[in-house]
Amino acid sequence: PDPGVSGHGLTEALVADDLTRRIEGRLAAIGTQVIVTRPPSQFLDTGVSDAQRALIANEVRADLVVSLHTDWHLSPKAHGVATYYFGSARTKSALGARLAEIIQANVTRRTDLVNCHTQAKTWDLLRLTRMPTVRVEVGYLSHAGDAARLAQPRFRDTLAEAVAASAVSFFSPLATSSADEV
Repeated sequence: PDPGVSGHGLTEALVADDLTRRIEGRLAAIGTQVIVTRPPSQFLDTGVSDAQRALIANEVRADLVVSLHTDWHLSPKAHGVATYYFGSARTKSALGARLAEIIQANVTRRTDLVNCHTQAKTWDLLRLTRMPTVRVEVGYLSHAGDAARLAQPRFRDTLAEAVAASAVSFFSPLATSSADEV
């Protein structure tokens, strides 16, 4: 079993599972097919690696992948939300970066989580998928304030709404200015 990081009475698995179900419900309500690769938290003995998740996403030809996590740090001052996309010194996923920026903006606009910005990484899930993929660290369980927020169902609703709205926004046509309209 891998419950992930823990702190202040919360585990990453329980927070991520709850957020996933909330996001899934919102997206399913508008007709979006959602495939969850992490089993519900009560079935943690059947873990799925990031490479396996990438394989699943590629096999089903997902349109995008959002991986939800909480963070932990030795410093009790570390806190906030960060969104990661594939990128290295030589290349980056432009669509992954765009999705990361949309999610980061929506989450920081709707919550009081500190903006730790978007960042490029070469982690397996980000590197092995063939579609825009992001990893969202929705707060630090080692930080009392972030953990207190994440413990609140209403706050998790706000986070879920921000991520779901970001997925919808990602696929929406860009707004044109009146000068562009003919």
